[in-house]
Amino acid sequence: MDHDYTFDAFISYSHRDLDWGKWLQRKLESFHIPNDMRGDRPKGQKLRIFRDQTDLAGTGLQDSLQQNLHASRFLIVICSPSSAASSWVNEEVQFFISQGRVDKIIPFIVDGEPNSDDPSLECFPPSLRNIPGYTHLGANIQEIGRNKAFLKTVSILLDVRFGRLVDREKQRKLRTALIIGIITAVIAGTGGMLLWRNAVISRENRALNYDIYGAAMLSLSQKDVIEPEDVAFLRASAEEGNTTAMFYLLDCYKNGWGVEKDPEQEFYWSRKGAELGDVGCMIALANCYFYGEGTEKDYRESLAWDLRAAEAGSPSGMLDAAICYEDGYGVEADPVQAFKLYLECAEAELEKIPPHYRDNAEEARNLGMYNVARCYVSGTGTEKDVSKAFEWMHRLADTGNPYGMYNLGLMYQNGFGTQEDPESAYFWFRKAADAGDADGAYMTGWCLENQYGVTDPAVDWYRKAAEGGNAQAAEALERLKG
Repeated sequence: MDHDYTFDAFISYSHRDLDWGKWLQRKLESFHIPNDMRGDRPKGQKLRIFRDQTDLAGTGLQDSLQQNLHASRFLIVICSPSSAASSWVNEEVQFFISQGRVDKIIPFIVDGEPNSDDPSLECFPPSLRNIPGYTHLGANIQEIGRNKAFLKTVSILLDVRFGRLVDREKQRKLRTALIIGIITAVIAGTGGMLLWRNAVISRENRALNYDIYGAAMLSLSQKDVIEPEDVAFLRASAEEGNTTAMFYLLDCYKNGWGVEKDPEQEFYWSRKGAELGDVGCMIALANCYFYGEGTEKDYRESLAWDLRAAEAGSPSGMLDAAICYEDGYGVEADPVQAFKLYLECAEAELEKIPPHYRDNAEEARNLGMYNVARCYVSGTGTEKDVSKAFEWMHRLADTGNPYGMYNLGLMYQNGFGTQEDPESAYFWFRKAADAGDADGAYMTGWCLENQYGVTDPAVDWYRKAAEGGNAQAAEALERLKG
């Protein structure tokens, strides 16, 4: 392992692939590194991953982003037609290439084709296409599935043979097979048969056992590996009209979890669930039309279903529809309507969202708040009003969102939309640091060193920021030592 790098990898992705970025970061950071593959990595240390999250500030954040790219040994690019069209992803790839590290770029392909003759299928950003003498070392979930693609990514990060990791994973499964068998037997002996029978009896009777049935759905949603029998359960449930099962089933067909990938089945169950009023299925159907999955591309129809989901109270529908209006997908660009939808998204009530879709809804609502603040800063669809941008960033920070807290600290520090307030700037930087944000930890150290809003010692905070991957904090520690 090269100790010159703060992070093992930096994950770059389009906002439409956010779920993939979060999933991959979580899997990588929780991966237990076998002792014989650890090299000179300290015992107990896991993979250190930085996932890009665009913030509101300008050049300062751009500099910080470049520092984090520079401090990362590898760049993992979540590749899809969406990321291929993202100028932000392309800039991050370009920066890595400019450092002479094209061989350290790992494409993680979740959709589309690399170097495709069909622009609608292209999944590589422009800077990564057709590079002479370059053969990517990445992983394609469409070819080997998401779990093997994950292991292949780990094998590159640890510089070990892919087959060696796969063999070890098989051994791990064999060691735990007995425990899993016992748990399965207990479930089958108590609630399992009831769950299966519940999938084929009348809706009236099924409602009586909904708590048990819902627990089964939740259990399936949390599994790392979906088995064919799980898909059979979901299909039987979906055929009886359960829209939650339809939502999980379409995901299986989309990603090839426990069944062969089948875009037409993905589209079929998306549409069936959407027509029965499931907001998750509405968003999935909108995405099918947007990307041409199982049907012809149709931005107008995609927008129509996003709006249906928005009318049903879905923050994701509001957010995606707002993006369509701002960028002109399926409709003439209308910044005013885009801003209106961003505002509705930011004010959405999460309690009304079905539990199986609430995490996505919360993420969308937070992005809605961010975009409302951005619109007030730039005057997109509304008059410029930095004081209102400040108010919305405050609301985002109050949800506990670390990026909102960090940006709010910047606003207090620079008097942006409010009066300069060193004490409040320090307060929000420290809140962001406590939530695990490395930039917040760095600014906490900066405030302490410069007695900006506080007079406590700075070293501990700089050390915490450095351990979280902030290169400026490491430099500050060296400066204080001097």
